[in-house]
Amino acid sequence: MIRNAIAGGILWFGLAIASRLHGAPLTIIELLFLLGPLVVIPLGLALCDGPPRRAGISLFGGGLRWFQLAAALSATASFWLPRGIVSAAFAAPWLGFGCVVGIRGLLNLFDGGFKSLKSACMAVSFLYLPIGCTWLVASRLGLNPLGFQEPIVLLTAVHFHFAGFAAPLLALSGLTALEQRMIAPSRVYKSVTAGVLAGPALLAAGFVIGPRVKLAAALVVACSEIGLSLCFLSQIRYLKPRAAQTFISVSALSVLFAMILVGGWAIGEFPLQPFLHLDEMARFHGTANALGFVLCGLVGWNFVGRYSRHQKGASQ
Repeated sequence: MIRNAIAGGILWFGLAIASRLHGAPLTIIELLFLLGPLVVIPLGLALCDGPPRRAGISLFGGGLRWFQLAAALSATASFWLPRGIVSAAFAAPWLGFGCVVGIRGLLNLFDGGFKSLKSACMAVSFLYLPIGCTWLVASRLGLNPLGFQEPIVLLTAVHFHFAGFAAPLLALSGLTALEQRMIAPSRVYKSVTAGVLAGPALLAAGFVIGPRVKLAAALVVACSEIGLSLCFLSQIRYLKPRAAQTFISVSALSVLFAMILVGGWAIGEFPLQPFLHLDEMARFHGTANALGFVLCGLVGWNFVGRYSRHQKGASQ
């Protein structure tokens, strides 16, 4: 999956440059979304140390690695087409891949996925992904599910790829680091992780139920991710190699800025007098959250994982 992430990262960087030079018909929200299939998802899956095979399904087999890359490229191509059946057909393989990941999450639940925080993080992360993929297909079809219009439809897909899929895996990585030091997670870390797991679903429900629930859920997301970043900073000095410390520090500091914006946006939405509009949220919060918190966090924790595996192999 790391190779997929590298290839996807090169493509995404090219798309970002082309968009900046008006050579690609992509908005900032579309670019942020594409970072998910091309880079974030393969990096997130690389953090999971090969879950056991069940029912012939393995997220890390060669065939599914190729499927992930092909589906991500197909989803990218869908943004060059006008919304409709053909565009949705190009996005559909990504939904298929998301469903495979979601099945793995269901299998984790059947195996007692909530008996430990680590297994719960993986199960919930995997179950959020097909939800985000479904909203992508709805966006490319031009649908308005539950009465929501663009850019909310695509932003919902972004939400479940980043806050839904990636954030629980970042929490999982922190738990793994504590486990390697033979330290049990504190009550604070457990509470923060619970917020990370529940927050995306609560925020999505808030958009349907009403502004009070949306405000409360947004604050849960903001507080839990800020808490997670502070937990990461408390572990920085124990992490190896040095590159991991740098990336995870950037991740932790980025989420502080990004989640302050979430809190401001949510408070402004409650009296229907927003302090920040969606385009500003996409530009500032979206960039800080996607590139800073999620991308740098995943890169940093992958460095930690590779270093730990190398040290373990060298000692055997």
